[in-house]
Amino acid sequence: MSIYSMFIWIILTVSLYLAADRLYNKTSSGWINPLFICPAALIGILWLTHTNYATYHTATQPITFFLGPIQLAMVIPLYKYASVLKQNVFTILSGVAAGTCSGIFLVMVMSHLFHFSFSTLASLTPKSVTAPMAVSVSQLLGGLPELTAVFTVMTALIGMVIGPVILQGLGIKNTMVKGLALGTAASMVGAARAAQWGEQEGIMGTLGMVLSALIMPVAALGLLSAMF
Repeated sequence: MSIYSMFIWIILTVSLYLAADRLYNKTSSGWINPLFICPAALIGILWLTHTNYATYHTATQPITFFLGPIQLAMVIPLYKYASVLKQNVFTILSGVAAGTCSGIFLVMVMSHLFHFSFSTLASLTPKSVTAPMAVSVSQLLGGLPELTAVFTVMTALIGMVIGPVILQGLGIKNTMVKGLALGTAASMVGAARAAQWGEQEGIMGTLGMVLSALIMPVAALGLLSAMF
């Protein structure tokens, strides 16, 4: 693939995201989200131009490469709340572990009820963590990475939209709990949504995202081994 083609696809992807983000900021609607609008627009363009996914994926590798470092950069502000983390370390770890394991267990229940194949189950299991980690865990379990990527995005979008509604309905006002809940359930998108409430909520959302990503592989392997 030529450098020119790569440049065109990268510019197009970034431009679509920025346009979708501007629309989202104007409407403030959770369903009009760049994570949904941008992929939908790209799928349409790929279809109209008869471009296969492998070509697009190769062209946009530089964007994919920087996803990991960008997510790690979100952890940097955690040092500001080091004292809070030390005081609540057991509560934080147990809460994130419970949320992560319950998500896996729910997938297993759905798999049993709807008779999912093992590959579908393995693809669904890591849906609540960051996309790079989810894809890696999916491959380790024997799932389909492409399917996992779709489930991860959809989980993040749904969690971002209904998460705050559920928390409000339950009367949860604790900033630490709200941030951890969204970060654990909806990964980076949830952490970003929590940050709209305040700095501490955003920090806790990031912590929930990171801890969930660390717990997920061990919990998934353990629960799936016990099930099969």
